Amino acid sequence: MLRIRQIEQSEIPQLQNFPPEDWNLDLPRLFSFHFGYPYFYPAIAEVDRKIIGCGIAIVHGTLSWLGTIIVLPEFRRRGIGKEITSHLIEYCKGNGCKTQLLIASEMGEPIYRKLGFTTSATYVVYKRESIVPIRRISNVREVRQEDAKIIKELDREITGEERFTILERFLSTGWVYGPEKSDHITGVYLPDFGNGLIHAKNSEAGLALMKVRLNQGKTTAVVPSLNTIAREYLLSEGFQELRTAPRMVLGNDVQWHPIMLYNRAAGYSG
Repeated sequence: MLRIRQIEQSEIPQLQNFPPEDWNLDLPRLFSFHFGYPYFYPAIAEVDRKIIGCGIAIVHGTLSWLGTIIVLPEFRRRGIGKEITSHLIEYCKGNGCKTQLLIASEMGEPIYRKLGFTTSATYVVYKRESIVPIRRISNVREVRQEDAKIIKELDREITGEERFTILERFLSTGWVYGPEKSDHITGVYLPDFGNGLIHAKNSEAGLALMKVRLNQGKTTAVVPSLNTIAREYLLSEGFQELRTAPRMVLGNDVQWHPIMLYNRAAGYSG
């Protein structure tokens, strides 16, 4: 009999081999990092006490993200992915969410459509085989404590979300674009937030922070299809387009600015 419930902390290591290889995701590390925080709801599906699926909800006020919805191969095509998603949807609704977002895999998209999600935007996934040469970059510095307020405002403006409770956990290793004064910051790069979130109010800041990220040896990138400047830059650096992924919404859509997103953090957070 199928049962869906919140995972116990001691069970997290059992998720080690759940993600597909091309996700490049350490799922136990992700669950452990967020486990116990009020915004994080981790669910599992089990049959005969065996964990056979999982998913998470990340809740910020009236908005939530769903992600890492995975069912083990031998248990697929039984409606379990739909049951996990429905469970997360009801959890978020019960916590006052009016907007639920996710980024769909090819396998998951039909399930989400049946549950009422619609496509609101598209992300493009890029990859290159070699590491780009290191280059010097001006007007970029490490995040300082006094930058927190402007970074919070920048993220709210670009995403339309109130999610600083997560964001602030990644500031210590972050970078910003702008003069020495915090109130002139126009972009932020958080290397440890997923695959490295980059937000910028203009292309000068966005491209500079993309270069910082590539200087760190990154060979993948994910940007919204509407950000043509970021996409053209990646192609000029030898990246190739691998696939696209729909950003889907259930309920009230959120006002955000995809042309200001120069690298997506992760599938579970945009």
